[in-house]
Amino acid sequence: MKDVDKSIELPPPWYWTDIGLTVQLESEISKTHILYGRTTKTLARRQDNDDVLFLVDNEKFAVVHLTWVLKRLSDDQWPTTQFFDNWDDLYNKRILKDKEEFE
Repeated sequence: MKDVDKSIELPPPWYWTDIGLTVQLESEISKTHILYGRTTKTLARRQDNDDVLFLVDNEKFAVVHLTWVLKRLSDDQWPTTQFFDNWDDLYNKRILKDKEEFE
């Protein structure tokens, strides 16, 4: 499993969460979505939108923009999903970028 040190504070707008959003994710994705059938664990959320950080198959990270619709989506492009191979890549290319845009 990827080592994620949750004792390190994330910069706004991101924050760690123990609230599992896997059920919501699974209710939204189509059978052709890139995350369908994969194991996910909720790690963090953005405070200003519906982006959620998931650990996928204990090896990659994915930022997913949940839609909160009440039915499964037929378009495999939604919810939008951005993958990162490792924590440094995620942190530098997404979390810090989001921090700059948020300030």
